[in-house]
Amino acid sequence: MLNWLETIQDEAIRKEVKDNLVVSGGSICSLFLNLDVNDYDVYIQSEAVAFKLAKYYAKAFPELEVVSKSNTPDDVREEGGGIRGVILRNLKEGQVKILMPESPSGTKTPFENNQEGKYLPVFFSPNAISLSDSLQIVLRFTGSIEEIHKSFDFVHATNYFTFKDGLVTNLKAVESILTKQLFYQGSLYPLTTIIRIKKFLNRGWKITAGEQLKVMFQISQLDLTDIATLEDQIIGVDVAYFGMLVEILKEKQDNDPNFKLSYEFLRVIIDKVFSDVDENQE
Repeated sequence: MLNWLETIQDEAIRKEVKDNLVVSGGSICSLFLNLDVNDYDVYIQSEAVAFKLAKYYAKAFPELEVVSKSNTPDDVREEGGGIRGVILRNLKEGQVKILMPESPSGTKTPFENNQEGKYLPVFFSPNAISLSDSLQIVLRFTGSIEEIHKSFDFVHATNYFTFKDGLVTNLKAVESILTKQLFYQGSLYPLTTIIRIKKFLNRGWKITAGEQLKVMFQISQLDLTDIATLEDQIIGVDVAYFGMLVEILKEKQDNDPNFKLSYEFLRVIIDKVFSDVDENQE
């Protein structure tokens, strides 16, 4: 982490980031299992510091716009269609987002930077900034460590590191890692969890029917016929495809005030939108 921080040329931002960063998620799990780390996920406890850090990395790319609840007027959040509109309408306290350039299809696509160097931004998405050297800054959640972990669905990811506390582990997380057993701790986005489970099963993890029932119960409490709820639940999974799905549903709703989302209608749209999606894509 220190090597990364040294590359932040703004001294004030560098100090604030060091004081507020939390490393948590799959990287610590991979280290426990002696596996290669795909990326280190860095969370920032302060929304204001996360906003400054995102602006710092996005400043060289005028196509990108950084927004947060505290820095985006209400009238701006009501503007526009496409994925920009979806993101702005669902912007919540503690979230920082990056708005992508519009693609010809009307959806927003991740923005790539092909520069070379240490810890340079190489990939922007609405929810994160990926730097070279396997580091990802997660912008979608800020707050205390406890608040950040509320967004985590499985307990194995809740070990963490800060410069103040060092590496902090908990017994349940370590048990989950060593047994490769998924324990669901509840999540703000259970629909995303259902989609993510497949990834873990492909990696040799296990999940009991009881843990699956916990996820399904939380999903049952959501009104997925409400398009705003549906878009909030799925927009973080795959922006391009799920955003396209949401836009089709919203256009239908705008054209027909009496439209009520049903399974049959959703099934047809999903088959159309996802016909070319790679099933192995995470």
